[in-house]
Parts: sequence; C-alpha cells; structure tokens
Amino acid sequence: MKSLLKKSTLAGVFSLLCTGSFATQMDNLSSSPTTDRIIVKYKQDSTIGRSASMTLETVEKASRRAGHNLRHLRRMATGAQVMHLGSRKSQAEINLIINRLKQDPNIEYAEPDLMMHPMAVPNDPSYYDQWHYFEADGGLNLPAAWDITQGEGVVVAVIDTGYLAHTDLMDNLLPGYDMISDSDIAVDGDGRDSDASDPGDWYTDSYCGNPLYPEFDSSWHGTHVAGTIAAVTNNNMGIAGIAHKAKVLPVRVLGRCGGYTSDIADGIVWSAGGSVSGAPANETPAQVLNLSLGGFGLCGSTTQSAINTARSLGATVVVAAGNSGRNAFWFSPANCSGVITVSATNRSGGLAYYSNYGNVVDVAAPGGETNSVESDGVLSTLNSGARTPGSDSFAYYAGTSMAAPHVAGTAALIYSVKPDVTPDEVESILTSTARSFTGSCRRCGSGIVDAAAAVEAAIEN
Repeated sequence: MKSLLKKSTLAGVFSLLCTGSFATQMDNLSSSPTTDRIIVKYKQDSTIGRSASMTLETVEKASRRAGHNLRHLRRMATGAQVMHLGSRKSQAEINLIINRLKQDPNIEYAEPDLMMHPMAVPNDPSYYDQWHYFEADGGLNLPAAWDITQGEGVVVAVIDTGYLAHTDLMDNLLPGYDMISDSDIAVDGDGRDSDASDPGDWYTDSYCGNPLYPEFDSSWHGTHVAGTIAAVTNNNMGIAGIAHKAKVLPVRVLGRCGGYTSDIADGIVWSAGGSVSGAPANETPAQVLNLSLGGFGLCGSTTQSAINTARSLGATVVVAAGNSGRNAFWFSPANCSGVITVSATNRSGGLAYYSNYGNVVDVAAPGGETNSVESDGVLSTLNSGARTPGSDSFAYYAGTSMAAPHVAGTAALIYSVKPDVTPDEVESILTSTARSFTGSCRRCGSGIVDAAAAVEAAIEN
C-alpha cells in the first residue's frame, strides 16, 4: 500500500494525516460497588475463630455491634464467615457496618463480599489484533473504561473524506453532509449535498502537483478513522470501536488532493450545530469533532474562528499533530488555540518516528508504525477498492490520523458519563490522567491517553 502522507502544492489545501470472545459485555456497571454480603474473619486464637460454625448467640452479638441484622450463610475455606445483610446496601452503609464490626477485638478483618464482573472484552474476532486498545506499553487502557461506559448518547463528527457503507460501521453512522464545494476535488460530480459517502480520492499522473506522489490510490481515510471511534462492537464480526455506543457524524471535507480551508471551516461549524449558508440544519450536533487532517502554516483566522464557534457550542475539537517529524507549531490546525493536539506513539509507548511534536501538543495516543511490521499499525475498517469502492475490508494504517480518533473516542466516553462537561474540562481530564510514556517521547504531550483513568476522573469531578 502506498504511503498515505500527502503534501499538496495547492494553496490553502489540507491533507489527511496517516502513513501507510469469551467475555460477556457488562452494561451500566456502577462506579460505586454495592453488595448484600460481607465477609468477617475472626482471629484464629479466639473461640469463634476456632469454631467450625457460628452460634446464634455469636451472630446476634455481631448484629448488635454492626447495628444491622446479619444472617450467617457459611464458613469459607479461609476460615472467614460470609454474612448476609438482607438486601443490597450502599457503599456508605457497608462502610459503616464494617467499621463497627472492626471495633470487636476478636475480629481480624471485615470487608464487602463484592460482585465481580468479567472485564468488558468484545467478542469481535479481530479485537485481539487491536493492541492499541489494551497493551500495557502502547495501549489506551480501554477495557476498564468499557466496564463503566461505551459512549452512549454521544455524537462524534469525523471531518474527513466521508464514509463507506461498511458492515462493521453502518449501524453507528448518522446522516452527514458533503461540504466539498469544488466538484473537481469532490470527485462525485457535484458540489455540496447531503451525501457524505466517499467516492474515492485517487489520482494519477501528478494530478495534485506533487512529484513525490505522482499517483495515489483511494485512501478511504474517513472510514478508517470512523471505525476506530465507533465500529459496531460485540457483533461477532471484525473489530471493536472505542466509543461503540456513540454515533459517528460523517462530514466530507477532503477529496482528491485534499480539501480547502473554507470547506473545512464550514464543516467544523456545521458539525457542532452552527449555521452554514446553503446547508440544512444539523439535527444531530456533535459533542466531539475529530480532524485527522492538516497542512503547513500558522493557524489562520478562518480556521480559528470556526474552532471558536464549535467550542462555544460545547464541542471538543481533537486534531492530529501531523506526520512530518517536525515541530507541530508550524502545522495547522494542530497549532490553533482551543484544540486538543495529538501526537502518535508506537507499540512500545514511544514517539512514532513520523509524528510531529512540540509544545502545542497536548497528549499522545497510539498511532502505530507499519514501516517494519504491518500489525504494529492501527487496525480499523477499510475497503478493498483501489480507486472506486470495492468490498468491505480491514487494514492497518499508521499516523497521527490514527492517534487522534483514539483521543476523540475517549472524549466521547467522558461526555457519556458527564454530559455537561466543557471542552476545557475534557482537555484537562485527558492531560491530567494521561499515563507516562514507556518509550522515548520528548515534547509529545503530557503522556499517553488513559481511557479508564479519564472516565473515572470525569465521574469524580
């Protein structure tokens, strides 16, 4: 597969930023565990501790001390006793009962008999190839976050090349919009319309004026990005998505050779629910906007104004840092104010060789590297067609384009547990809970995004 890093010579044009089942899903698990049982261990040198059973008198004495009627269920192999509380109690009630019991000098310990659940591991057969979700060094620490939320009620806009009707994605797609105004870039023969499907962005014979890439197969870039965010999950098919109960709003702004700043800015505003002349009202405004795109230059007023509008509407804007191995300060919209700029890490938890870096970068996320081992890239939904759409497929891509949707998906999980969270709060949660790099990563953000820690922090704050 050709490298997907593109440098356009068209002024004001942006390009996409990428380089070349056994557990049951547990929904709505409480972040504050409750139970209807406790475990009490009497000291071995006490009469009760040596006894094979508990007398009625001992149970009544324990009940009086606990301030609650207890019922003895059984003696454990460890010598501890299982006591029933009659009904499920809140964490505060359990703590009070246990603290009272601990005042008995004959009790070695008392603790809740908690309900355990299988970690939320999807049954999608290729999930275990998505190392970028769960591996300790380079992963997102995602399964623990899924035990709390899967992104219910959140919309994520993928401002990109549009979408393909991939079987492992379609159920999570909303009607989007094609914001490309130039029919030549659009490839589909017209300008802006309500059809955000991706006809392909291929070109030949140096069409885009780049001698390094005289020809280019269709990337299906937006479909790959969307799959990372919200591929349909637990359907015994393909891959898993980070916020797989969220919805993706596809907004097409990139076509052949890239996309114009003016179209991208309108796409940003429309995605967040703002008004764009000539476009219908967006009935499903997004809380999170993913922009896996960029170009060389300082952040212009047009782009900054669009980002400011989206933020004023409550949307968090996540942006790829870029793939030039340079300071992201020189690339827009990575250098714009109010965005969450994402660098890419490899499977070892260090900065990917291609990733931009610098003080404008907020956090890092898995972007992978496919230069030596393809499976060290990010696996997501794709299409087999070289130019026009073919059949559904899955493929490994690498790039900050792949890192950004990991952060956008995590932001969706945050919105799911805290719907009134602000864009500034989302950024603060992501940066403050990011975990340390396990590889070399200088000036590439506060750390690798930790999905579980971010969700827990959102609940607590």
